[in-house]
Parts: sequence; structure tokens; C-alpha cells
Amino acid sequence: MRSLIAALLLLFLATAGLLQAENSVPMTWQEFATRLQPLAGTHTVQAEYRQTRRLNALDFTFEIRGHLYQEQGQRLLWAAITPLHSVCVFEPESFRQWDAETNQVTTLSGNDMPWLKMLFQYQSNWLNGDLAALAQDFTITVLDQHTLQLVPKRQEFTMFFNLLEIRFRTEYDAIENITFKEKNGDSMIMEFFNIRNNQPIPAQIWELPPK
Repeated sequence: MRSLIAALLLLFLATAGLLQAENSVPMTWQEFATRLQPLAGTHTVQAEYRQTRRLNALDFTFEIRGHLYQEQGQRLLWAAITPLHSVCVFEPESFRQWDAETNQVTTLSGNDMPWLKMLFQYQSNWLNGDLAALAQDFTITVLDQHTLQLVPKRQEFTMFFNLLEIRFRTEYDAIENITFKEKNGDSMIMEFFNIRNNQPIPAQIWELPPK
């Protein structure tokens, strides 16, 4: 019996060593990018999300739940359902927001605020896993088989976060979660659930006020 236990222990340690070695294999972001081929054929995305915001100085955490819709390269909708209700629609040249409390729609033009186009593009790049585009403005490090760390090169980004981590699903066909970390210790985690790729998105989804 003692010999059997010893053999099983050695097998466990060997397996653990192999797993650790697999997870620690050095990999460039270019090599990681080859794993994201399933994303290349994604034209639409629908998902539920949970946003968890941590305010370190106040020792306070709050949560927002909602859903998103994305048409690749065309438009992206974030809807918060609870505890507040609002809808934001990003397009390359415009931004629209509806708030349930006022039932008003606010529209901003990309011509007046060029940062809107940049924000739309970065959101699309994150959701699409376009590492080549992201590498222009972020230093990308592979943390493990499914997770990337991005450190911003541009000063305007460091005003909001000093690094983010993107974890992809096992199938590499969607993002599982994104974690934003700030210098002051605050953080935000976006977790995605019930992800549905390449399913038709009803036209009324994009109408504001929502119907």
C-alpha cells in the first residue's frame, strides 16, 4: 500500500510539473494571436455581462449587470439593466445614450469629439482580439494559455488604467473577462456570459429610446 501511495504521489507531482511547464511556456503575443483564429469568423456577438467595480480607498464594491450587442466594425451596444437602466450605442462616427430616468437620448458626433472614434475602435479591437492593432498602443505580455496583459503606452490611457488583463474562453472564440487595474488600487472586472456568435441581431435593438 505504501508503495502504491508513493507511486501515485510521484505521478501526481509529475503531472503537476507538466501542467506548470505548459502554462509557463514562453509565448509571444504573435504566437498567441494564432490561437484566436476562431474570432476571425465572428460577425456578430450577443452576450450578458457583469461589471464589478472596486473602489479601494472606500473599501466599496458595486455591480452592474446588462447585455451587449456587436456588429463587427459597424456598431456596439452596451445596455445596463440593473441597478440602473441605460443604453449606449457606439458607432465609428457617433455615440448615443439613453437614460431611463430622464427618457432622454443624448447624441455626440465624432466630428466634434474625435476620441469617440478611437474609443469605438479600441472596444472593437478588444472584443475582436485584434492583437496587431492593440500592439500599436499597448505592450502585450502573455500571462498564460488564455490570458494577456496589456500595459498602455499612451499617457491618455494611464489616466484611467495602468494595465488590463484579457482572458479568452477555452475555445478562443470569445472573451471570458476583462480586468482593468488602476494605479490607486481601484479595479473593474467585465465578465461575459451566454455568449452567442453569428446570430441575427433584431433591427429594433439599435433604436433609442428602446422599445
